[in-house]
Amino acid sequence: MEGNQGLHTISKEIKDLEKRFKQEIEPYRSLLWKYCYRLTGSPWDAEDLVQDTLLKSLAMLSKVFQELNVKSYLFKIATNTWIDQQRRNRIAYTDSYLVELLESGSEKELKILPALDYLARQLSLKQFVCLLLTDVFLFTAKEAADIVSLSPGAVYANVQRARDVLKNIPEREQIHRLQEGIAISASHDKTISTLLEGFRRKDMAMIASLLDENLLTDITHAGVEFGKRETERNSLKDWAEVVSRQEGAEAAITTLWGRQVILEFALKSGEKLLQNIHFMELENDKIVYWKFYCFSWDLMNAAAKELDVNLGAEYFYHIF
Repeated sequence: MEGNQGLHTISKEIKDLEKRFKQEIEPYRSLLWKYCYRLTGSPWDAEDLVQDTLLKSLAMLSKVFQELNVKSYLFKIATNTWIDQQRRNRIAYTDSYLVELLESGSEKELKILPALDYLARQLSLKQFVCLLLTDVFLFTAKEAADIVSLSPGAVYANVQRARDVLKNIPEREQIHRLQEGIAISASHDKTISTLLEGFRRKDMAMIASLLDENLLTDITHAGVEFGKRETERNSLKDWAEVVSRQEGAEAAITTLWGRQVILEFALKSGEKLLQNIHFMELENDKIVYWKFYCFSWDLMNAAAKELDVNLGAEYFYHIF
């Protein structure tokens, strides 16, 4: 019992520290998301990389003794995490979703962005990262060197190699990502129909009836819940309180950026407002994994633009 109480105390202390940490990094979070999108080529993978970056950045603080530049620190963790992933599995890019250009609007940037898929396959990992950092995100060679753990001279060399490749890029060079495996298959039609009806009716009990007892609920950037009971008395209860104040609700299953998800809308004066995005995995007609993105401001904002709708529940989109 003492051990459990000790962990509970530590958990509360960590939550306070995490809140302070998120407040410190908030000015750079959207820029970090854009960088992670440029690295991964997928909004979903960008969101995962941001989450991994924030978790690792916070965890590593206890092991760092020098003063840190917040922006460079976040980019360094994101870069190293991505490079580690890519050493195991190189991925391709897609131009189906375009993040807004950074304010710089530089000529170099305008040339690079449409060619990212080709460059990702032609360059070494560090050449690709150096080009992104200097010519798109406008870090100096010295700053980029710190992020990638190279000398400024090595950064210059990598960037020059990347620019040489960019000059010789074929006019029509594009590769598309394969659609991700669909976790919600046709065999689960009845479960999905019931789930969508539960969202439309704002019926917490109907949705809860579909949850597996050993459900894992992942509220991106906000928390994790283990088991059906914990989800019912926390995130599902909170959801029910929010939707009870809405004029109406709608839900639909769709494929967004190669992933099958459920879109949840709030209805207000006849307008559909994007409220949440849900990704689920089902086994034996029960939901065993539930991930939702209402706290993922950058991804939600990008999805709303992709779907040509406005966002609802703006107060959700905070991570502290």
